[in-house]
Amino acid sequence: MEIRRRTRQDLEEIEAKILAPYGLPSAGQNETRLHAEEEHPYRTNFQRDRDRIIHSRAFRRLKHKRQVFLVTTGDHYRTRLTHTLEVVQLSRTIARTLGVNEDLTEAIALGHDLGHTPFGHVGEVVLHRILSGSDPLEGDLDAGNFGGFKHNYQSVRVVDFLEKKYEFDGLNLTRVVREGILKHTRLVPQKILYPGMDADDLSLHSPHASTVEGQIVAICDEIAQRTHDLEDGLRAGFVSVDDVRKLPIVQLAEERLAFTRIPGELDFTYSIRLIKKLIHLLVTDVIEHSLKLIRQYWDRHGRFYPFTERVVWFSEEMDPLQAELDAFIMKRIIRRPGVDWADEMAVYVIRGLFRAYLKNPHEMRSFPAHEFFSRYSAPPPRKEETPRLSTDSAQLVRLIADYIAGMTDHFAMKEFERLVGA
Repeated sequence: MEIRRRTRQDLEEIEAKILAPYGLPSAGQNETRLHAEEEHPYRTNFQRDRDRIIHSRAFRRLKHKRQVFLVTTGDHYRTRLTHTLEVVQLSRTIARTLGVNEDLTEAIALGHDLGHTPFGHVGEVVLHRILSGSDPLEGDLDAGNFGGFKHNYQSVRVVDFLEKKYEFDGLNLTRVVREGILKHTRLVPQKILYPGMDADDLSLHSPHASTVEGQIVAICDEIAQRTHDLEDGLRAGFVSVDDVRKLPIVQLAEERLAFTRIPGELDFTYSIRLIKKLIHLLVTDVIEHSLKLIRQYWDRHGRFYPFTERVVWFSEEMDPLQAELDAFIMKRIIRRPGVDWADEMAVYVIRGLFRAYLKNPHEMRSFPAHEFFSRYSAPPPRKEETPRLSTDSAQLVRLIADYIAGMTDHFAMKEFERLVGA
């Protein structure tokens, strides 16, 4: 009996044996990093990427960022971190079943929302309006397009530049992990232009990830949102079990999975069982339909990676049903008055913070050192001497967006109270 450690080369050999022909091995991926590094003795490249994301500051901050409900609403509602962990779990299940690289899938899933703003998607909308020129902040910012803002692009900016813990900027992840993070949601190249983002490096000409693993994370992000937003809405009392049972996708789950409400069963108990059944229904559909799409792709192209088409998705039967569920959640849960109030508050806070940092950039006190930021390290000028910023200050505008996007809900509120007041 041989007792020894497994080296990276051993793990790469195991991958070569067990991965499906459309799964991506980790061997050779070290060469795709932005900065040259030595290979690790006993971790594969995708293991290193996963570990670097977990140890990042941006990942830790996700626990205090809103998903749908404010983090102060209750202990059992999802945060951006618990959403991420659910995406990881679903992604690993599908990756293992399809026979693709679980470490690659996990790394993409862990990093996909690192660029999300405080206060959920509304924070993203506010920053995009400012950086696209549609909100000049009452004249504090000259009209001009600064490239817009979207959280998937920002996630790549976090891992490429903003994280500061190594001898290089960012986390220096492999290309396919960075591409998967970027493409976990749709690209909008006609509206978004981030500084330093290489279109060829990340294949911006294609809207879908070039790996099955990246496409798995994109679909699992959708499944997680559908199911946990519905569960949280039921918990909050925004929707009733009777209303939910009228949805065609729920009726299909009850019929196909021999699942029904037990007489006298509490709404809470039924809701828990329902979410489990919906997850099973959606995940199974994706697995079975994706195998068909992958076979069809081979028949058309005679090769696999890089994939130039979407090969991981819902079936023609399930797609309209899950879209109807999404519309139901948007109307009945996300657009409810209680959630809308939180959105209005978020708009007010983020706009106030942006204006405050435009007037006094030195107030970004915990932001990492940066060549451009150092220009503002001198004592702040008197109020009447504060310079008016223009489109020539595009780099500062982007850095302010970086700073605000990285905030937790709690820190954003504290900074607003300190700089703006009530």
